[in-house]
This record gives sequence, C-alpha cells and structure tokens, in this order.
Amino acid sequence: MAAKTYKLLLIEDDIPLAELVSDFLNDYEFEVTCVNSGQEALKVVSENQYDLILCDIMLPDMDGFELLPNLPFGPQVPILFLTAMTDSMSQIKGLNAGAADYILKPVDPEVLLARVRANIRMVERRGQATSLTLGNLFLDKTTATATYHGKALDLTAQDFAIIWYFAQRGDDVVDRDSLFTDIIGRTYDGKDRAADLRISRLRKKLSAVGLDELTIISIRNKGYVFKYWAHLNNA
Repeated sequence: MAAKTYKLLLIEDDIPLAELVSDFLNDYEFEVTCVNSGQEALKVVSENQYDLILCDIMLPDMDGFELLPNLPFGPQVPILFLTAMTDSMSQIKGLNAGAADYILKPVDPEVLLARVRANIRMVERRGQATSLTLGNLFLDKTTATATYHGKALDLTAQDFAIIWYFAQRGDDVVDRDSLFTDIIGRTYDGKDRAADLRISRLRKKLSAVGLDELTIISIRNKGYVFKYWAHLNNA
C-alpha cells in the first residue's frame, strides 16, 4: 500500500532557499508547490487544496500577516510562518493572527521536517476525534447527538453535521465553496442555495428554543462562522 502524500504550499521569495526546502521535503511524503509572492499564493489556493502551508513573512508584494487572513483555509490546513524575523512581537503577532507555528530561519532541515509532520499529525488527530466538548456544549459524532448544559438538543443528522463541522473550525469564517464541498458534497456553482437553506433551518430551530448563541452567523461577502466561539470568549 502506497504511503500517503501530503500537498504543501511554500510561499517564499528567496529562490535558492525555496528550491532547497522544496527539494528536501519532496524526498519525503510531501508534494511541494512553490510560489514567490502573495498574489501567486492567492491564485494557486483558489485552484488547489493543500494539507499545509509554509509562508515567509517578508514577501515582495505583501507581508505574511496581511496574506494569512486571505488564505481560504481553516484550522484543518495549518499555516506555518518560516521567517528571519526573530523579534518576539513578530512571533506573537503571527501566532495571534492564526499561524499554527512560527519557525525561525535558518532552520535545520530535519527540524523543519519534524515541525511539518507534527502539525499534520495534530490536524489528523483532530479529524479522527469522535467527540468534542466546548464549554457547556458536548458533541458526540458516533451518535450524532449534542447536549448543552446537560440537556439533549433536538437536532437532525443534518443539523448535527453542520454544528460539528463549524465547531472543529474555531472562529474561522468558512466560505461557501468549502461549505458546499465538505457538507453538501458538491462544488458551489454560485447559485445553489442548499447550504444556506440548511443553515437557515438550523437557525430557526435554535432561536425557537432560545439558543441563539449556538447558531451559525453570516459574514457579508465572506461566508459563515459559528457564533458560539464568541460566546465562549466573552463568557
């Protein structure tokens, strides 16, 4: 049985370094695509799916801090900053912006490989989880049931699938393309309202029993986000 291959995107404008990193990781279980600017990165991520992104901060057209929020991926695709910016404020800024890791140049190739593998393992373990506890909300994937403050919620299998999906993605905004692919099982054509209708039904059901904090809210021109994360942060 062939070993799994992971698709990595390397965003690095130092061409010799990019080639060294690509060549090294390609010798292992990775298929590396390399781009040299933020705009190139935005183009390829709109056309391809990746398992992990390695991103330099100092790019020729925009910095990594500016680029990261525009990459259409949630926590299921870890983004690692690979940078020469060693000051603590940059590291804090990067991690607070949503980066999964902050790796300082120069880095030993074996250490880089280990950090990449560790982040992928973390995502895979999260994906294999069968239950999830967020504050007073408990989700059991094996039975498709949810309890809140110890009380069972009256959810259909479709309702549960939506809450489970968003609960795993933290407070990241999920765009319609990703939602259709992952929940509906087909590509979004720009007109299909299937996902919107499912979320609308779930909203009405939660609102009817006074649980608006568990709803999925719309972010104009961006997608959807699970409101409960904001509720937890403000609790």
